[in-house]
Amino acid sequence: MNKKIIVILLALIILLPICASAQEKRIGLGFGKPTTVLTFSYDPWVGKLAYDFTKGHQFLFVAGSYTLINSRPIAGPFTASLGVGGFARFEFEDDSDNSFGANIPLSIEIPMLDDFVEIFLEFDPGLELLPKPRMTWKSTCIWLGATLRLD
Repeated sequence: MNKKIIVILLALIILLPICASAQEKRIGLGFGKPTTVLTFSYDPWVGKLAYDFTKGHQFLFVAGSYTLINSRPIAGPFTASLGVGGFARFEFEDDSDNSFGANIPLSIEIPMLDDFVEIFLEFDPGLELLPKPRMTWKSTCIWLGATLRLD
Protein backbone atom coordinates (compact mmCIF):
# COMPACT_ATOMS: atom_id res chain seq x y z
CA MET A 1 0.00 0.00 0.00
CA ASN A 2 2.87 2.43 0.74
CA LYS A 3 4.21 2.03 -2.81
CA LYS A 4 0.80 3.02 -4.18
CA ILE A 5 0.72 6.24 -2.16
CA ILE A 6 4.25 7.14 -3.31
CA VAL A 7 3.31 6.57 -6.98
CA ILE A 8 0.22 8.76 -6.63
CA LEU A 9 2.14 11.57 -4.91
CA LEU A 10 4.86 11.49 -7.58
CA ALA A 11 2.23 11.70 -10.33
CA LEU A 12 0.65 14.73 -8.66
CA ILE A 13 4.03 16.46 -8.30
CA ILE A 14 4.77 15.92 -12.00
CA LEU A 15 1.36 17.29 -13.01
CA LEU A 16 1.54 20.47 -10.90
CA PRO A 17 3.71 22.49 -13.37
CA ILE A 18 1.37 21.56 -16.24
CA CYS A 19 -1.63 22.61 -14.19
CA ALA A 20 -0.17 25.99 -13.26
CA SER A 21 -0.08 27.10 -16.91
CA ALA A 22 -3.67 26.11 -17.66
CA GLN A 23 -6.14 28.58 -19.15
CA GLU A 24 -9.20 27.35 -17.26
CA LYS A 25 -9.09 25.57 -13.92
CA ARG A 26 -12.00 23.59 -12.45
CA ILE A 27 -12.48 21.33 -9.45
CA GLY A 28 -15.42 19.01 -8.94
CA LEU A 29 -17.03 16.08 -7.24
CA GLY A 30 -18.94 13.22 -8.82
CA PHE A 31 -20.72 10.06 -7.75
CA GLY A 32 -21.23 6.79 -9.61
CA LYS A 33 -18.83 3.97 -10.43
CA PRO A 34 -16.37 4.12 -8.63
CA THR A 35 -18.44 5.48 -5.76
CA THR A 36 -16.84 8.94 -5.44
CA VAL A 37 -14.54 10.92 -7.74
CA LEU A 38 -12.65 14.14 -7.19
CA THR A 39 -11.89 15.78 -10.53
CA PHE A 40 -9.36 18.48 -11.40
CA SER A 41 -9.52 20.13 -14.80
CA TYR A 42 -6.69 22.26 -16.11
CA ASP A 43 -7.70 22.83 -19.70
CA PRO A 44 -6.92 20.70 -21.71
CA TRP A 45 -5.75 18.26 -18.98
CA VAL A 46 -8.10 16.46 -16.59
CA GLY A 47 -7.11 14.45 -13.53
CA LYS A 48 -9.35 12.19 -11.44
CA LEU A 49 -8.91 10.55 -8.08
CA ALA A 50 -11.64 8.10 -7.13
CA TYR A 51 -12.31 5.64 -4.33
CA ASP A 52 -14.85 2.86 -4.16
CA PHE A 53 -16.37 2.43 -0.70
CA THR A 54 -18.02 -0.94 -1.41
CA LYS A 55 -17.19 -3.25 1.50
CA GLY A 56 -14.98 -6.16 0.45
CA HIS A 57 -14.14 -4.52 -2.88
CA GLN A 58 -12.38 -1.27 -2.00
CA PHE A 59 -9.99 0.29 -4.48
CA LEU A 60 -8.31 3.55 -5.45
CA PHE A 61 -8.64 4.80 -9.04
CA VAL A 62 -6.32 7.42 -10.55
CA ALA A 63 -6.81 8.73 -14.10
CA GLY A 64 -5.51 11.45 -16.35
CA SER A 65 -6.68 12.53 -19.77
CA TYR A 66 -6.14 15.05 -22.52
CA THR A 67 -9.31 16.75 -23.83
CA LEU A 68 -9.52 16.66 -27.63
CA ILE A 69 -12.96 18.27 -27.93
CA ASN A 70 -13.89 20.61 -25.08
CA SER A 71 -17.44 21.81 -24.36
CA ARG A 72 -18.70 21.64 -27.94
CA PRO A 73 -22.37 22.76 -28.12
CA ILE A 74 -24.70 19.89 -29.08
CA ALA A 75 -28.29 20.97 -28.27
CA GLY A 76 -29.74 23.78 -26.20
CA PRO A 77 -27.69 24.25 -23.05
CA PHE A 78 -25.87 20.91 -23.45
CA THR A 79 -22.21 20.66 -24.44
CA ALA A 80 -20.04 17.59 -25.01
CA SER A 81 -16.38 16.79 -24.44
CA LEU A 82 -14.19 13.94 -25.65
CA GLY A 83 -10.72 12.97 -24.50
CA VAL A 84 -8.13 10.22 -24.42
CA GLY A 85 -6.20 9.12 -21.36
CA GLY A 86 -5.00 6.44 -19.01
CA PHE A 87 -5.84 5.03 -15.60
CA ALA A 88 -4.45 3.00 -12.72
CA ARG A 89 -6.62 0.97 -10.38
CA PHE A 90 -5.17 -0.17 -7.04
CA GLU A 91 -7.06 -2.87 -5.14
CA PHE A 92 -6.74 -2.77 -1.35
CA GLU A 93 -7.47 -6.43 -0.59
CA ASP A 94 -5.78 -8.16 -3.54
CA ASP A 95 -2.67 -6.61 -5.14
CA SER A 96 -2.82 -9.14 -7.97
CA ASP A 97 -6.03 -7.45 -9.19
CA ASN A 98 -4.36 -4.06 -9.81
CA SER A 99 -4.70 -2.80 -13.37
CA PHE A 100 -3.43 -0.11 -15.71
CA GLY A 101 -4.95 0.91 -19.00
CA ALA A 102 -6.30 3.45 -21.46
CA ASN A 103 -9.69 5.14 -21.55
CA ILE A 104 -11.80 7.48 -23.68
CA PRO A 105 -13.64 9.98 -21.46
CA LEU A 106 -16.90 11.19 -22.99
CA SER A 107 -19.00 13.72 -21.10
CA ILE A 108 -22.12 15.81 -21.49
CA GLU A 109 -22.17 19.06 -19.54
CA ILE A 110 -24.65 21.79 -18.67
CA PRO A 111 -22.85 25.06 -17.93
CA MET A 112 -24.70 27.34 -15.50
CA LEU A 113 -24.21 30.78 -13.90
CA ASP A 114 -22.04 32.06 -16.75
CA ASP A 115 -20.05 28.78 -16.75
CA PHE A 116 -19.08 29.13 -13.07
CA VAL A 117 -20.88 25.85 -12.29
CA GLU A 118 -20.98 22.89 -14.63
CA ILE A 119 -23.13 19.77 -14.15
CA PHE A 120 -21.64 16.74 -15.92
CA LEU A 121 -22.43 13.14 -16.83
CA GLU A 122 -19.28 11.26 -17.80
CA PHE A 123 -18.80 7.82 -19.33
CA ASP A 124 -15.24 6.45 -19.52
CA PRO A 125 -14.96 3.10 -21.32
CA GLY A 126 -11.60 1.61 -20.43
CA LEU A 127 -9.24 -0.96 -21.88
CA GLU A 128 -6.99 -2.70 -19.36
CA LEU A 129 -3.47 -3.09 -20.72
CA LEU A 130 -1.81 -4.59 -17.64
CA PRO A 131 -1.76 -7.26 -16.23
CA LYS A 132 -3.27 -8.46 -19.53
CA PRO A 133 -5.11 -6.63 -22.33
CA ARG A 134 -8.87 -6.91 -21.93
CA MET A 135 -12.02 -4.83 -21.87
CA THR A 136 -14.07 -5.32 -18.72
CA TRP A 137 -16.87 -3.56 -16.87
CA LYS A 138 -14.38 -3.14 -14.00
CA SER A 139 -12.32 -0.72 -16.10
CA THR A 140 -15.34 1.40 -17.14
CA CYS A 141 -16.39 4.46 -15.13
CA ILE A 142 -19.66 6.44 -15.00
CA TRP A 143 -20.11 9.61 -12.95
CA LEU A 144 -22.68 12.33 -12.37
CA GLY A 145 -21.36 15.45 -10.69
CA ALA A 146 -20.55 19.14 -10.75
CA THR A 147 -17.47 21.32 -11.16
CA LEU A 148 -16.67 24.89 -10.19
CA ARG A 149 -14.45 27.24 -12.22
CA LEU A 150 -11.52 28.47 -10.13
CA ASP A 151 -10.19 31.35 -12.24
